[in-house]
Amino acid sequence: MEQKGPLDLGLKTLEDLNVVRHNEYRFISSDFGFVNSFRKMEANLFAIGQPYRIKEGRAAFVKNGTARILINLIEYTIQRNHFAVITPNSIVQITEVSPDFDMQMIAIDQAFLPISGKEDLFSYLLHHQRNILLVLSPQELLQAENYFTLMWNILQETTFRRDAIRHLLASLLYYIEYVAQSNMLMNPIQLTRQEDIFQRFISLVNAYSKKERNVDFYADKLCLTPRYLNTVVRQASQQTVMDWINQSIILEAKVLLKHSNLLVYQISDELNFPNPSFFSKFFKRMTGMTPHEYQFSK
Repeated sequence: MEQKGPLDLGLKTLEDLNVVRHNEYRFISSDFGFVNSFRKMEANLFAIGQPYRIKEGRAAFVKNGTARILINLIEYTIQRNHFAVITPNSIVQITEVSPDFDMQMIAIDQAFLPISGKEDLFSYLLHHQRNILLVLSPQELLQAENYFTLMWNILQETTFRRDAIRHLLASLLYYIEYVAQSNMLMNPIQLTRQEDIFQRFISLVNAYSKKERNVDFYADKLCLTPRYLNTVVRQASQQTVMDWINQSIILEAKVLLKHSNLLVYQISDELNFPNPSFFSKFFKRMTGMTPHEYQFSK
């Protein structure tokens, strides 16, 4: 049997699995996708509480309701007037949604953007392991709605107006960057040294936890002593360095268990455990379930 990796919520997957119940609510191509209603997503593909890795970048606009979402371990609450830009290869987990929650979402392969367009926004965010979450003013909200409505209306035409969509999308990303920069100028966020260290630490954990589980590794990357790093992380989050590393490993394990055909011993190897027994005991201790029980749970 051919092995497959974890399910990327990428454009190919969305197209193959017909991710929305009715075609009139989505447009999917090989490098661009537009889902016009989260509420029309198929529940058997996108389950509350399950982590997914998104292959392409995402731009999402909340139309109604509220949701709690984890993006690379960090929890956010999103609601109407919120706009999010999420970097490629992020692990996303929606933990709770209100009954009226709905959003529009665009999936963007960087190759889809025009050369003169705003490909640098994704590149910058990816390089710094950052995502954007904005609360839009009424005027900014209207502009974002206009962009999404115009793109969606163009996508309803018989012919895919590819260049029109590419340049509208680039313009939208320029506009979002402008809003983000304006917000920073009007409401500058002055991170404390502790907050800055914690944010950089979380970025490193997301990048390296599959192979690096030693506090010394992360302390060295941050040019700190292990003891000082542990102190800062505990003060910032009420959790230890190892707590965050273990959570990241469990998140990776859950993605592989639910969205690949790898066997438990192969996942153990993929995550650099010394043997499957050690992995199974670790998973049970962290989640209360064995890997097999989690893999076949609903």
